[in-house]
Amino acid sequence: MTLPLPPAAPRREGATVPDVPDAVLGWRTWRIGRRAQRRAELIAPLAGSAWPARRPLVASCGSRDHSPPGDRCGCGLYAVADPRVLEWGPSDHEVLGAVALWGQVVEGTRGWRASHGYPRFLVTGPVIPTEQRAVLSRRYGVPVLRSEVPPRTLARLLGTEPGAAGALLRTRVDEVEGVVAARMPEWVRRSQDRPARTTRSGVLARRWRRR
Repeated sequence: MTLPLPPAAPRREGATVPDVPDAVLGWRTWRIGRRAQRRAELIAPLAGSAWPARRPLVASCGSRDHSPPGDRCGCGLYAVADPRVLEWGPSDHEVLGAVALWGQVVEGTRGWRASHGYPRFLVTGPVIPTEQRAVLSRRYGVPVLRSEVPPRTLARLLGTEPGAAGALLRTRVDEVEGVVAARMPEWVRRSQDRPARTTRSGVLARRWRRR
């Protein structure tokens, strides 16, 4: 399917990414760089490339016979509907986020691949200091929230509540911080009630970490 591209606009320091009403909303992961020069960058966990700030990421592909996302290729920007299927690396600087996808969008069994994307809001674990979250928020122009449980644990908990996870994706950006804060005590309690489970690994799961 094809979703409309936002109108072009001159880039300026205070600009925000244009709203795309029909964008597909899903979950994905990033990590934050450890080195000083990358501490305010969202890095794709598998590709290792940084997502641009205050402008959409446009997917690319090494093949010249199609534009991303190709029907017979794994190219494109990934997001999932159920955050439990996300694959996590060993980094403690991991980020869970809601992402908007638009342009050319291909739907799969677990989510979508798209030609254009930008984060809607981000959630980091308690190991990320307040100052670093603030810098990240200013750089990307989106809310960066603190979770009292690791992002991978939060993803598992959200995945057990499909209705709540979907509602959180659709929450107004200026209201998402309040919603997350209100639910956090319950998520902390539930994380303590249930032992953490290792995310299922494998080639199929790793596909959802590409870009």
